[in-house]
Amino acid sequence: MGTLARPLDRGAVGEGAQLVTFEVNGNLYGLDIRIVKEINPTVEITRVPRTPRHVRGLVNIRGQVVLVLDLAVVLGGAPQALGESSHVVILKTAEEIRKVRGLELDVNPTPFGDRPVGLLIDRIGDVVRVPPGELERTPPHVAEEHARHYLGVLQLGESLLVVLDPCEILVRDRGR
Repeated sequence: MGTLARPLDRGAVGEGAQLVTFEVNGNLYGLDIRIVKEINPTVEITRVPRTPRHVRGLVNIRGQVVLVLDLAVVLGGAPQALGESSHVVILKTAEEIRKVRGLELDVNPTPFGDRPVGLLIDRIGDVVRVPPGELERTPPHVAEEHARHYLGVLQLGESLLVVLDPCEILVRDRGR
């Protein structure tokens, strides 16, 4: 394993946790399934003028307005093109997360208030379980501007799954 740069105490993902996996710009990412409310195929996203670059727009999901963030931009990449496999991962609100047994986040995961937030992704993957002792710290050579979004990494066969920190993803002021 070697020297590792960051502690794993920044979130609630631990051994045995289930992660919903997805791709963004060809990379495999995961979030604790307990914070995910639902996953929807991409519907029409309405752009909002004068918003930060990472804000893709708003969607209407069964009468509820949901803010959609372009996860590629949040993670430092270019805006994503919408495709047939694109989806919006809708995260639970702060109130919904507080009701989840065994999930204790140190930081309020929804700085946008108690409204749902969606993450635009390229392709949905599987649900995987974190095997005991397999979640590793983010390697030290990953730049802090990117590493702050990560809770750790998990090797899945030949693939590397980056576990995202929802608290960092949802920080309002991205300065972009």
